[in-house]
Amino acid sequence: MGAVTRAREENACELIKQYQKINLVFLLFISFLFLSSLTLAQPHEMHGISNSGGLLDSNMPADNEVLAKVPQSIMLNFSSEVRLVKLALKETKQGEILIDFRYDPTAAMRYMHTLPRLEAADYYKVEWAALKASGELVKGSFYFSFGDDAKPPSEYLNEMDHEMMIMSPDYRLL
Repeated sequence: MGAVTRAREENACELIKQYQKINLVFLLFISFLFLSSLTLAQPHEMHGISNSGGLLDSNMPADNEVLAKVPQSIMLNFSSEVRLVKLALKETKQGEILIDFRYDPTAAMRYMHTLPRLEAADYYKVEWAALKASGELVKGSFYFSFGDDAKPPSEYLNEMDHEMMIMSPDYRLL
């Protein structure tokens, strides 16, 4: 009788171990699905595409626009009321340019900001961030250039992307 009881206990222990393995695999699978859905839902920023989710209807200057003369202001038109929390202007050589943007807690659909006198440059980048009524932070960017000899900013950005892909040999390995 002792041998039968011992065999039943061993079988019960073996079944418990198998159920624990199945539960562990199931929990790992559910965790993988959950993490995958979070990763797929994350926006990816690329040139010409912002994670604004269609919130920004239009902007002036337009993305990748080449203007004949120096712009006097930046204009952003949103599809719904937002609170603009960031507006920055950057240039490749100077870095960030002070444009005296001040946060205003009043929500609006249209924002216009006067620019200081801009010097000739290859291109400029405008970065913005806004809070939706739900409290969600949305951000985006666009590029522009100006002048007689100006090229679309995308040409410079494509050249930079190409230069980044070129790998120089590591002479320490020779």
